[in-house]
Amino acid sequence: MRNQYLKILVLFCIIALFSSNCATLLEAGEGSPFGVCVGLTECKDEELARLVKETGIKWVRQQIRWDVIEPRQGEFHWEDFDKAIANECKHGLSVYGLLHWKSWSDPTTGDDEAIKNWTNFVSLAVTRYKGKIKYWEVWNEEDYTGFWSPPNAANYVKLLRATYITAKAIDPECKIILGGLMGWGGESPYFPFIDEVYKNGGKDYFDILAFHPYTLSNSPAKNNLLEWKIKDVLSRMESHGDPDKPVWITELGWASNKLTNPKSKWPVTPDKQADYLTEAFEISLSYPQVKKVFWYGFRDVGTSPVDIQHNFGLIKHDLTAKPAYNAYKRVIMKWKAIKAQESIR
Repeated sequence: MRNQYLKILVLFCIIALFSSNCATLLEAGEGSPFGVCVGLTECKDEELARLVKETGIKWVRQQIRWDVIEPRQGEFHWEDFDKAIANECKHGLSVYGLLHWKSWSDPTTGDDEAIKNWTNFVSLAVTRYKGKIKYWEVWNEEDYTGFWSPPNAANYVKLLRATYITAKAIDPECKIILGGLMGWGGESPYFPFIDEVYKNGGKDYFDILAFHPYTLSNSPAKNNLLEWKIKDVLSRMESHGDPDKPVWITELGWASNKLTNPKSKWPVTPDKQADYLTEAFEISLSYPQVKKVFWYGFRDVGTSPVDIQHNFGLIKHDLTAKPAYNAYKRVIMKWKAIKAQESIR
């Protein structure tokens, strides 16, 4: 009887350890600034999660897309997302969720019923992944017509507020991230949408501000372009009495495809992609307000040598590493060495 009791106790401890694994990883990853954007549910393939872990990266952006999970009202498809998140946790990665995209209902219109439909989905997602996902980003590039057409700060704040209230009611410890802003390419002013968010009462409905300071094919150090974009965000927040909130760069990267159009503003060589990655992390993390930086993306989404969208990855579609993969490793190792030295002073 005693042996049977011990077996039950050991089994209970194993189950408890597994169920708390993601929560423990979240705590462990808090101090690391290094992240990457993974494809929709590509980490359902465990090999992808393992390759991310090998770099030393601690954070992944996991999309939680409404149109994929609930394409028709009441019809849910969580399975691939569950597998991806389980594998990410298994391999020591902290996960943050990007809630976005319209489905059978369109919350970007600001319609009350559509917002209610959206928050019902948010409620299901936050409940399902509580203890695994603590940080929730609300939409993606809402200042860009490709994701919110036309951009409308008043409607976005309405969505943001409803999401904040819904998520915090379920998980008071969760953090809400203002959806990563695209800005205006290489031209200034970079992030005027921030002002509109504050003017429409958004200040109290996000804990972290996210933005995407792409520099097209330019070096991040050229004309201090990346620094100017970071400073633009921070100065706008300060002007609205909100200087102490952290900021996350939730997308930053360069495509390493062949240049077929001399007028194209995006492609760089694989070696330049690696060099720019190193420069971008050094510049970004020199600002104490920038707590995390997520490279876009981890794996090339396709095999076309000329399609820009196929070539942002640290690794190729066939899983072979590009120079940027090893450059990211070196950036992380250097950061760890600096932190180790600081801890013994």
